[in-house]
Amino acid sequence: GLPYGWEKKFDGKMNGFVYINHVTGETRTSPPTHGSSGTGPAPVQISAREQGSCKPGWRYAFNFCYYISAFANIQSHSGAQAACKTQGGELFWPQFVFESFFLKKTLNKVKISTHFFWTNGEKHSGKWDWGTGHPAFSNPKWSAGQPDGSGTCLAVYAHTGFLDDQPCETQYNYVCKTKP
Repeated sequence: GLPYGWEKKFDGKMNGFVYINHVTGETRTSPPTHGSSGTGPAPVQISAREQGSCKPGWRYAFNFCYYISAFANIQSHSGAQAACKTQGGELFWPQFVFESFFLKKTLNKVKISTHFFWTNGEKHSGKWDWGTGHPAFSNPKWSAGQPDGSGTCLAVYAHTGFLDDQPCETQYNYVCKTKP
């Protein structure tokens, strides 16, 4: 794995990979060799107040429960969907615009190993949606220059809370959501 803070990303303009450090902003074309090897920080304990009426390991907010995958627990989009189902929830989908920003703030404290986390959003027949039984895809808050056609699954850029289209096979941390 890469040292903590680094991400390997395909750059279509260069037709190759670049390495981005989301902590320092550095971008390079060769893999970084410095920094921690990234077993990651210890899990952040969830207080009784944060847990609310949710089961252990989940956080309560906006009348929903949220589960954030452990630092090293990364999955493809379909793997994240299956993991959430196993946990008794679904992959994150926003009921409210500010949910992504709540998660961004929470992730600053919790720390995940990837710079994106998966949502339930996917592109079907040229249109984005959150899946059956969820609100219509309206007023999305996209990262600058997104969607850029790099993928058909939606992730949230953890540092800003904005959406980004990503290849579904990429492995990221994930957030599950369910009713208490």
